[in-house]
Amino acid sequence: MARIFQRADPPATLAQSETGAPSGDDEGAAPDPSDPWGEVGPGNAWNIRSLSPDGHRIHTYVNQYTGAITDIDDYHDSRMQWFYELHAHLLAGDTGTAVNGFVGLTTVALSVTGLVVWWPGLPRWTFGFRYLRGAGWKRQTYDLHKVTGFYASVAMAVVAFTGAYFAFPGVYAWGAARLTGTTVTLGAPKAVTAWAARRVALETFVQAAEKTQPGAYVISVSLPRAAGDPVTVRTKEAKDWHRIGLNYVYLEPADATLIRSDRFSDVTLGTQALLFVYPLHFGRFGGRLNRTAFYGVMVAYVCLGLAPVVLMVSGLMM
Repeated sequence: MARIFQRADPPATLAQSETGAPSGDDEGAAPDPSDPWGEVGPGNAWNIRSLSPDGHRIHTYVNQYTGAITDIDDYHDSRMQWFYELHAHLLAGDTGTAVNGFVGLTTVALSVTGLVVWWPGLPRWTFGFRYLRGAGWKRQTYDLHKVTGFYASVAMAVVAFTGAYFAFPGVYAWGAARLTGTTVTLGAPKAVTAWAARRVALETFVQAAEKTQPGAYVISVSLPRAAGDPVTVRTKEAKDWHRIGLNYVYLEPADATLIRSDRFSDVTLGTQALLFVYPLHFGRFGGRLNRTAFYGVMVAYVCLGLAPVVLMVSGLMM
């Protein structure tokens, strides 16, 4: 059973510990004051994510001071989980993921060729941006398709191309290595010890990760699922590119000995390119600037998500 301990905003206000407000020396309790994400803090719960034997994704929220369970979410029958499975896997498991990857690459091709078709030529370049109000519905449909396609195609190609990565990570890793001339290192390394032999407290893994990557604070701790799996600690910096960080520390399950540290700023260019796929695809990079930019980028991505519908309907009507 995979378990991920993650600091997250609780679904309800957490009670303070019996001793009162949290002390200033709580390990990792408070983030950098300049952090715009609001992911870590003295009022946030620990989110313990687990996978039940029958495949249910369960989030258990725990008061980080008292250990009391404040809420439990079973995502198996949730509407959002259904939408996620539809979006990521087309409700068809690994087969759906592969099909989704080809759909993404096809979208890239349509976006690029659409820009070629859109180009009206240098003498008439302004025609490509013109929407003729008051014209017949066919002309307005054509102009809507043309203008929407121009403004959305590059962004759609980026989102589609990064989305296809999740279907073909090996191919993307090979491509990133070839294009950058660097070694791509992704995924967890092998551990030589087992979780059953653990002789240190859970907080030791948090301390070891934050000592290995000074200035970063722990967001999640993933426990081993099988023999040979390390303890994976994910950290985030105040000006991180992703909402939950792009830095990883891999530790031995028995004693928190360091196996490997992957800090975004220190890894190779090829590895950075693939790590950046996550915030680029999900539109979660605005928080690097401030909270306004965080939500602004997300709103822009929502609008971008409507563009394929507009293009499909207008294309069918033309």
